[in-house]
Amino acid sequence: MARDMVVYARRNGHEPQASAMLRYRSHLDDTVHRAQDLLDAGFDQPLPLPALAAAVGVSGRTLTRLFTRATGGLTPLRYQQTLRLERAEHLISHGATVNAAARSVGFEDPGMLRRLRARAT
Repeated sequence: MARDMVVYARRNGHEPQASAMLRYRSHLDDTVHRAQDLLDAGFDQPLPLPALAAAVGVSGRTLTRLFTRATGGLTPLRYQQTLRLERAEHLISHGATVNAAARSVGFEDPGMLRRLRARAT
């Protein structure tokens, strides 16, 4: 039961955050926080940059600029991919195949998950 319940606990200042949802939240930009909230809630769904930007009340270019500055270089797409990769790794570690994990987290092509996993190592 505990493995199915994910609790994102903050670490002390000397340890890295365990979750991408927390690792990239140590900023004070409300617009980026709102965008992250939307991405966190629906990371497995397609959310084009124009729709995400409109939902938080800025242009796509402005959102990308703010997001990159607030997260230390991560674009909204890269953030979504990081969330998907993190969840896919969890599923794979619990017995899911790469193809099943890729579909479950929103990748249309399992090859994308394989490329992201290779890049992360």
